[in-house]
Amino acid sequence: MLRLARETAEAINRSGTMRAVLTRDGDAFVPLSERMTIARAAGAGLLLSLHADALEEDEASGGSVYTLSDEAQDAASGRMVERHQRGDLLAGLDLSRQDDRVATALMDLVRLDTAPQSERLAQALVASLREAGAHLNSRPRRSAPLAVLNAADFPSVLVEVGFLSNVGDRARLTDPVGRGRIVSGLVSGIQNWAAEEAARAPLRRR
Repeated sequence: MLRLARETAEAINRSGTMRAVLTRDGDAFVPLSERMTIARAAGAGLLLSLHADALEEDEASGGSVYTLSDEAQDAASGRMVERHQRGDLLAGLDLSRQDDRVATALMDLVRLDTAPQSERLAQALVASLREAGAHLNSRPRRSAPLAVLNAADFPSVLVEVGFLSNVGDRARLTDPVGRGRIVSGLVSGIQNWAAEEAARAPLRRR
């Protein structure tokens, strides 16, 4: 997974239009909240979390893209207020003097923009991964109350690139050609999404 992340970052940086910042560049665990802090400090336009699961059975296979589930979004704001220093909740906005209700309300307002952006990013990634020939799950678009997707101030998705418990997925992830299809799909998907969001920007200002 670290190799895949590095290869994805290199491809993003080669594009000349985007810059990738890795939340880790070594075999070390970075707490979920710290990953969002790193993204926020970098002024991230999006957070892409790469993951490979493992199940006891090997029937599950293929990639899928997760967004924060609707039922988890309100709870996400509350948890963020409880667990993080206020200065780390929204980039460029000082919440240190606001109470929990105000901070949560502000985060929910920001999420009105970023949640739909996350949905469109997920759709763009699924389409581009499929077009690049990456192996996808039979149900590639999913949502769940995942902690790493809790940030309100930038779009966030988690890409499950496959299952290490599945022989076929494991072979694809350890093969440069298999990883190349995933990298190509991810970069293309992000670029397509960014172009669509740029086209939407004038409409949002009206």
